[in-house]
Amino acid sequence: MGTVSAANAAARLKEGGPDGLVLTSTVTKESRQISETVNSGRLKDIRVPTLVVHHKQDGCVVTPYELAVALMKSLTQTPKKEPLTFVGGDLSVSDPCGAMSYHGFLGLDAEVVTAIASWIKGTHRPR
Repeated sequence: MGTVSAANAAARLKEGGPDGLVLTSTVTKESRQISETVNSGRLKDIRVPTLVVHHKQDGCVVTPYELAVALMKSLTQTPKKEPLTFVGGDLSVSDPCGAMSYHGFLGLDAEVVTAIASWIKGTHRPR
C-alpha cells in the first residue's frame, strides 16, 4: 500500500518535497480488503517526475498491469512520466500479492533496481 501513500503525499505537495516519485506494483483496483487506491488521491495534482514500474504478469487482484498503464493518463501535471514494464523472472513461490511473486519482481531484483536507479539519475532508456 506504499504506492497509495506516496502518490497521495506527492499530490498534496505545493512546493518542495522529493525530486521525483517511483511507484512499483501500484494499487489501482479495490477489493474486499482494499478500499483505497492511487486513484483515490489526486493524481492530476502530482507535479514531480513519476516512474510507474510494473510486472506485466503481476497476478495480484489489486495491481493489474492494464490499470497501471492506464493511470499514466491521470498524471497530467508531471514534467516527466514513464511506465517501466518487466516480464519474466522466477516463478511465484508466494501469494500473487506477495514479494516472492511477479508482484515483487521475483528473480528480477537487480534489473529492477538498476532500471529505477538509472531513471532517477536521468540515464534510463525506455525498454
